[in-house]
Amino acid sequence: MQGVVDAILREIGFNPEVESDREPERGATRLVSSVIIVLTGMVLLVPNITVLLTPPNDAVGTVLSLLGSVVSTGLIAAGYSLYHSNFSDRNAIRIAIWNVLGLVVLGLVMVGLFAYQSNAGAEPVDRVFTIANLLAIGAAAHVIIGVYDARRVRAEELAAERRKLAVLNRVLRHNLRNEATVMLGHAEHIAATADDEGVVDSAATLKNHVEIVGELAEEADTVMSVYDREGRGLEDRPVRSDAEEAVGRVSEAYPEADFSIDVPGGLRARSDPALSEAIEELVENGVVHGADEPAVEVTAVDEGDWIAIEVRDNGPGIPEEEYQVVTGESEITQLTHGSGLGLWVVQAVVDAVDGRLDFGVPDEGGTVVTLRLPPA
Repeated sequence: MQGVVDAILREIGFNPEVESDREPERGATRLVSSVIIVLTGMVLLVPNITVLLTPPNDAVGTVLSLLGSVVSTGLIAAGYSLYHSNFSDRNAIRIAIWNVLGLVVLGLVMVGLFAYQSNAGAEPVDRVFTIANLLAIGAAAHVIIGVYDARRVRAEELAAERRKLAVLNRVLRHNLRNEATVMLGHAEHIAATADDEGVVDSAATLKNHVEIVGELAEEADTVMSVYDREGRGLEDRPVRSDAEEAVGRVSEAYPEADFSIDVPGGLRARSDPALSEAIEELVENGVVHGADEPAVEVTAVDEGDWIAIEVRDNGPGIPEEEYQVVTGESEITQLTHGSGLGLWVVQAVVDAVDGRLDFGVPDEGGTVVTLRLPPA
């Protein structure tokens, strides 16, 4: 039954999962908004169903009461769905206000209409039923209007965010990377020609930090490229080949680390072309932040609905605040912003196919990160 109700709500535009990339907190504000709509449906359902269950009824009265009962039940379902949706609290309030506005406006119109009829000597049929029937339809219509209004607001917010990201994108892709290349060349020149040991050490430190800046620019380039494609250009990726390429690149930079790959040869996943870069980021993270003798294992299995790619290391684990920012479980602030963009590369690849990114700490220690992508 719940699946049928959800399908009907989606058909009329109430598909709130698309509004937000993360689960909002479900507090008092959201509860009040949902209760307003649920109570509207419950109050208006009573007169409609009473007429339906009180014979005799003519055909027109039966159809109207059935329509009013169905619409009122839909309001109850919409209120329940709103509470469990991904709409922000502000947009949940917006939808509830539209619902109340529909009741007030249509209610005032009917009060005026009945006053006019009474003054004219006409006797309308069963005022309570008429009011409940029309208000149910009006309230439902205004809830739908509220949903589309909330989406419009969200679309405008996303458009503004995309414009800001476009500016940052240009800066990160071009200016920052080019400046980092220039500074790296000067740092290497100073380190090679300076006689003072302190100057040489400072040049080496500068070189290390400039390399980090350059890596951030490259990672930002990858993240923005994946999001710019917006799911276009997806490929059936050979998971083992991508894993071998990723591990190969990291092993060249860190030959002292121990790497292993356990991926079936014919396993393929539907993914953005940057899958190899995503695996590389996780493998490198396992080495850089791993144990004194780092060991990283890449495995993959077919779970039926998903291709699960696991990257496991023997390190102390990724700090919770690091991956919660990436997955959207916590807001980006000056204190919780993450130390790099590697995990953002992984999240972008997962987002491209509506996949899943999970973090875990095995009983034996270390960290395991799992990408779940649809099968090819």
